Amino acid sequence: MNYNKIALIGMMGCGKTTVAKCLAKKISYSLFEMDEIFEKENSIKIRDFFERFGEEKFRELETEILRKISKNVNFILSCGGGVILKEENRKILFEKDIFTIYLCASSDTIFERIKNNSDRPLLLVQNPKDEIEKIIKQREKYYNLANIKIKTDNKSVEEIVSEILENYGKNINFSK
Repeated sequence: MNYNKIALIGMMGCGKTTVAKCLAKKISYSLFEMDEIFEKENSIKIRDFFERFGEEKFRELETEILRKISKNVNFILSCGGGVILKEENRKILFEKDIFTIYLCASSDTIFERIKNNSDRPLLLVQNPKDEIEKIIKQREKYYNLANIKIKTDNKSVEEIVSEILENYGKNINFSK
């Protein structure tokens, strides 16, 4: 099957947004970044939203954003790390016409990439590294439903994008 919709999933800090920007530019597809869209549409930082309204309400609104985006064509979507937790989102991402790429990294790599970022509400805990490992274990089975899995540890953005295009480009419809 040729896809003209591509979604990047995975943990925070695995490179979804950075890779999505580079990939979208390379193949001239529209770029959607779920967290940015959420913050713009709701005029609030995700961290502040979590504090005021909770994760469950966040996930509801995240699903609405995913539904809207999935109606487009010729796009690269950088998903929020927990988008795969809701069954409806998994149906959109894995059972429809979206080529889903799981970008994964070790808990050590993720921790190093995000340790100085205070905008990660799920990591505002005593031991964030343990929390990262716990979250990975909780979500791994869902992330693994993706069409492909690419490890991002010790790779540049360009190497990851090249890997996607060289190994899976035959699955992507580059015509608009």
